[in-house]
Amino acid sequence: MATRTVKLGTQMVEFPSDRLQQLEDCNHLLSDVEALHKEIQTKGYLFIRGLHDRQEVLNARQTVLEYVKEQGNGKLVDPWPEGVLEARCGQGCIPFMEVSIVIYYGDRKITHAENIQKVLEGPRPKNFFRRFLGEEPRTFDFKWLRGIYREAFTGVHVDRVYMNRGTPNLYTMWTPFGDITLEMGCLAVCEGSNSLESFQHFQKTYGHLDVEAAKLKGTGWFTTDPWEITEKFGGQWKTSDFKAGDVLIFTMGTAHMSTANLTDLLRISCDTRWQRVSEKADERYMGDNFGSKVKFGLQFKDDKSEEEEVTIEKLKKTWGI
Repeated sequence: MATRTVKLGTQMVEFPSDRLQQLEDCNHLLSDVEALHKEIQTKGYLFIRGLHDRQEVLNARQTVLEYVKEQGNGKLVDPWPEGVLEARCGQGCIPFMEVSIVIYYGDRKITHAENIQKVLEGPRPKNFFRRFLGEEPRTFDFKWLRGIYREAFTGVHVDRVYMNRGTPNLYTMWTPFGDITLEMGCLAVCEGSNSLESFQHFQKTYGHLDVEAAKLKGTGWFTTDPWEITEKFGGQWKTSDFKAGDVLIFTMGTAHMSTANLTDLLRISCDTRWQRVSEKADERYMGDNFGSKVKFGLQFKDDKSEEEEVTIEKLKKTWGI
C-alpha cells in the first residue's frame, strides 16, 4: 500500500504508519453473532464492507446534493457527480441537515426523504441490527446528516457524552454517502479505547460526562489532537477509505474523530443510532423533542454567555488528566 499524507484532526500523519493504521473489516464474521459481539467489545468497532446497497447510497447522495444546490447560489460549482464546492465555502455555507422534524425537502424532512430513508432505515441495516441485538431494533428519529467542507473535521470524543439518558446498549452506525477517501474526511477510531484498562480513568471521567447537564461550553470534544489520546492512554488509531455501501459501527465508549477534508469536494455522511426496541431511548432524540437546536460538535456556536464557563480544559484539570 502506497503511503499517503493525511490530516487527522489538526495533525498531519502518514498513512499507513505506526500512528495511523488500516481498519480491518469483519465481513468474515457476519454469520457469527457471538464473534461480532466479541469483536466490537474488544476493538470498539465493526467495519463492514457493503452493508448498504451501493446504488441506493449513490441515489441518497444525489438527493443531498440537490438539496444543497437549492439552498443557495454558487455553493456547488459542479454538483454532478463530484459535488465540488465553491472555494470560499466554509462553516455556515452548507445547510444544516442534522434533524428529526424541522427541515423539509419538498413534502418530507431531508433526513426522511425516500432515497435517504432506504439507506438509513432500510431492510439491510434493520436486518443486521435485528440479528446483532437479538430482537427488534429501533433507531433515533434524529439523524446526524452532514456535509463537510474543506478543512473541517470532527475532534476526539465518545458518543456517550451526548446521548446517555437511555439504554447503555446503544450503537452508532456511520454511513458515508459515496466513495469517500481519507483526503475527503473519513472516520477514525482509537481501537481498544472502549475496553483497554489504560482507558479506565478516561472512561470514568470524560466518558461518562453529560455535556448538557454539565452546561459544557464548546464542542464536547475531548481534544482535536489524536496523539493526546494515544500518548496518555494507549490504543491505536485506525481508519480507511470507504466505498458507497460501507459502514462503521461502534460503541458509545469508542473514542473516534475524523480526518480533515483536504479537497473541494463535499463529503456527505450520516450517523444513526441503534438499540433494542424494548430498552429506553434518550427522549431528546425522539420525535420533535430535540428539534433543530444543536449546542455541541461541528455546529457549536459561542453564545458569549457571561455565566462562569465550564470548559473541557477545566474539567481535565479537575479529573487530573
